[in-house]
Formats: sequence, structure tokens, C-alpha cells
Amino acid sequence: MLARKPLGQGAASKKYDLLTALGAHACAGTKHRQKLILRFMTLVTARYNWQREELSIGRAELARLWQVDERTVKREMARLRSFGWITLESPARRGRVATYALDLTAIRAATRTA
Repeated sequence: MLARKPLGQGAASKKYDLLTALGAHACAGTKHRQKLILRFMTLVTARYNWQREELSIGRAELARLWQVDERTVKREMARLRSFGWITLESPARRGRVATYALDLTAIRAATRTA
């Protein structure tokens, strides 16, 4: 049985396996899907906290990371939520950014080859 958290021995390979599966999935998709998955991979690589299993980054900072405007960030995050790849853990509120969690099961299911 696979560990739920990619921590400890073999954790790095599980993280790279996830990124590799996403990359392979992107290569098989349309150019719009490729761009979304590349942005998602960049987000996971840059800001996902594997120990706490959370992703927290503000829209403005994410817009700078992706080199887009904040409206695009909002739209792409909504698309990732609709795929089920991320779930909202706590919404943004005054002085705080929203926190998200990755649904690794949904990501594995989406990237599994037929």
C-alpha cells in the first residue's frame, strides 16, 4: 500500500513520479491543457508544503510567478478545482491567503494511461 504522505524514505521519488506523470499527461494534451498543467507543476514545485499537505500562495504572487494577471490566476485555479486536483481548505480572508490541498488520488486517476 502506498503511503498517503510522500515523506521519509522514498519521498523524493514519489514527488518526482507525480511531476513526471503530470508532464507526460500534459504532452498528450492540447496546448491549453499543456499550459494549465505546466502552471500547476510550477505551483506545486514552488509552493506546495509536503509536510503540512497544503498549498498557500496569494493571487498576486501567483500572477507574478506565472507571468499573468490576477484574473487568469482566478480562472486557472477554478479550473484546477473543477478537475478535482486541488481542494479549498480555508478561503482567503482579510490579511490571509487561501490554502489548498492536493488531491493526489484524483491527480493519479487523471494521469493514468488507458
